[in-house]
Amino acid sequence: MIKVKNKRNYWLSALCFLIFFINFPINSVSNTVLGESVFPAEINDEFVWKSVNATESWYMEVNYIRFTATNIYNETNNDKIYLFVNYTLEYYYRNNWLPEYINSFYMAYNKTLDFLNWSAEGFQRGNLFLFPTPVNYSLIGEAIKIAGFFDYSISGKKLILDYRNSTTIELTIDPSGISTIIEKITNGTTIYRWELNKEEIIIRVPFGNYYLIVLIISVMSLVIVKKKRC
Repeated sequence: MIKVKNKRNYWLSALCFLIFFINFPINSVSNTVLGESVFPAEINDEFVWKSVNATESWYMEVNYIRFTATNIYNETNNDKIYLFVNYTLEYYYRNNWLPEYINSFYMAYNKTLDFLNWSAEGFQRGNLFLFPTPVNYSLIGEAIKIAGFFDYSISGKKLILDYRNSTTIELTIDPSGISTIIEKITNGTTIYRWELNKEEIIIRVPFGNYYLIVLIISVMSLVIVKKKRC
């Protein structure tokens, strides 16, 4: 009876060990490095924001917003190499994912040149979800100001975009370059507030399925070793 109980405990421990590593924060630090330029995602990484407040009719029916880094690549312009990112943006509206942009240009970045350039839909609509790291608020703000018609200010970890028409978009950015909160405010009223839904982030770990296979084998080996010792 004791042996059966011990065997059960070993497998329970192994299962907890496996679950722990599958959800370990190492999954959230994947990024793409091209030269000195770093983008906090890899191709096909998905990030989901949950709508927690909305007062405008359309946004009131949007439950989730999904950003997917569809392509990350080098592009040469004027003999300089830039890190380019394409993205797909989708809204979960009335129980369906509706694509807003599909594999569209998102940003170009070169750390050495202090160069950053956003897509028109990005800076015009405040759809700024991920940022190159380490996060440089002034570089982001100036790039948006040059590309559009905004003023900007910085408050701690928050970048505030001012549309000059009583509307602002406030982006709370964490050290890994992700907007954890995106909030649009008009005349003091929140139009929408999106918060990063960490449980829904889908990050591909290095080596993909091979990593998981190695992990499972390691756990099973640990269980076998423990059994032999007993």
